[in-house]
Amino acid sequence: MNPYLELLRPSVCMMTVLALLAGGIVAGTFSPTLTFAFAIIAGFLICGSGNAINDYIDYKIDKISMPHRPIPSGRATREGAFRLFTVAGVAGLAAAWFVSLPFFGIALFNYVVSTAYAYKLKKIVLVKNIAVSWLAAVSFLAAGFIPYQIIIGNALFLFAGISFLAAMSREVLKDVRDAEADKSEGVRTLAHAFGEKGATIFGFALIYAACALLLAPYLLGTFSVYYWIGAVPAVAACIYASMKPAKKAEKIIKAATYFVLIGFLLGSVL
Repeated sequence: MNPYLELLRPSVCMMTVLALLAGGIVAGTFSPTLTFAFAIIAGFLICGSGNAINDYIDYKIDKISMPHRPIPSGRATREGAFRLFTVAGVAGLAAAWFVSLPFFGIALFNYVVSTAYAYKLKKIVLVKNIAVSWLAAVSFLAAGFIPYQIIIGNALFLFAGISFLAAMSREVLKDVRDAEADKSEGVRTLAHAFGEKGATIFGFALIYAACALLLAPYLLGTFSVYYWIGAVPAVAACIYASMKPAKKAEKIIKAATYFVLIGFLLGSVL
């Protein structure tokens, strides 16, 4: 993969796209139109912009914990990452402008949050975790901002809640993974505040809470039985993750979130 495309982290950005699709279907704002296409493009680019600036700032930490990343491995430059952040962010906001004013507003807010996270918020215990989890969860809510009249129902809030808990779990376990590198850079995280064992327990508690909430959409009649095609593997993956060290569990939980999104889409459409 091209190192600058890798800086965008397409797999992470695609989660934003899938969340917008699932949220749009449930909220009734999805339509095969240019407007929705602009919303998807905006979501992808703004997410990618945040990932690029994060790698730009974190290059020293990544040298220790993730030396294979484009910048520490020498495949990409910091200057190139910053240019990518700027271009992707401006292009994403431009696309959001053609969706609706409410959608542009939430896109701009998320752009500011993702940039602030890279520069400042990640150094504040718990706030950093909440910021990233918000950015993951808001993609569902953003689907309700596509029309000029905001449409947000209970289902979207439920989706956002599940996504928030899952993302929070991943972020806490990533704190455990990066504990040594973060400490060397003077970044204090939950892994330092609670200890690696305490942070690991907290991370797994969050993912179990998310798994419990996965029952709600079906019980409330929000989805069809096809929802379980994604939900069951997601729960199984989370249980499996809890048996693994934090460093491996974080990656398994990331895979589980894809299954959840697939379940949302199948349960909404079929």
